[in-house]
Formats: sequence, C-alpha cells, structure tokens
Amino acid sequence: MDGVVTTVGYQRQAGTDRLNPVQVARVAALVREFDAWVVVSSTWRIADCRPTLVEAGLPVNCFHPDWRTAILPTSRDAGTGGMLPAEQARRGDEIAEHAGRNGITEYLVLDDVEVGAAHAGRHVRPDPELGLREADCILARKLIARAKAA
Repeated sequence: MDGVVTTVGYQRQAGTDRLNPVQVARVAALVREFDAWVVVSSTWRIADCRPTLVEAGLPVNCFHPDWRTAILPTSRDAGTGGMLPAEQARRGDEIAEHAGRNGITEYLVLDDVEVGAAHAGRHVRPDPELGLREADCILARKLIARAKAA
C-alpha cells in the first residue's frame, strides 16, 4: 500500500493512512482491465484491510480467496518476533510462497521495495515518494501482455 496507493507526502497532506484516490483508481483500472485478483503483501495485511480498500475504490470482488501473503519467519525480527520494515523483510519470499501454495503462475507485483530476482519481469516498482504513476501502469500493462504472450 505505502509507496503504491499512498505516500508519506500524501498522508501528510490528507491524513495518516489515507489512500490517494488517483493511485487507487489506477490499481482498480488494472484489476478491471485484466480481470485480476488482488493479494495484499504489505503490512496492511495484519488487519483485514479489504473494506478500506473497497471504500477507497477497489472493486468489491477483486480479492483472491487467499487475499494476503503469509508472514514468513524471514520477515520477522528474530529477537522480538515483530515484522521487519518492508525494506528488510523478505517480501519476495512471501510472494513466491503464496503463488506456489495457490498454484498462481501469472502475477504482477506492485511494490515500492525490492522483491528479488525471482520476480524479475513481474515487478513494477513505483517511486515511494510519488506512488503508482501512469508510467508504472504502462509498464504493468506491458509486463502482463508479455506474460500472456509467452
């Protein structure tokens, strides 16, 4: 969520944990265009964020039945058991585990942090200060089209 559909700058302007409607609309358009499922891998997955995302503009029925990735041991602080910051967590491992467990072979990752080489050609990485921009959506469409052609 952070760095994709909201940014620190936007939250400063609109309020903490507020989602940018323009950026949410971009994700919603991709979801509709490609009849895609949404799986949440951000820290927002700790609580059920789906109502908030729908209220912000995502389609009601857009969430995968297994709508959030698991928080693997590699994403937890060994001392406290708490989640590591996104930049340190092994989010790519969580995404790979989720895809494997659910038999998902075609997917796109929208995340402003590095998710690893396993997701090369499937990762759109928005600038965390700007969030998801139209140029990112163009790249997303190209990556999805390339995957469908393969």
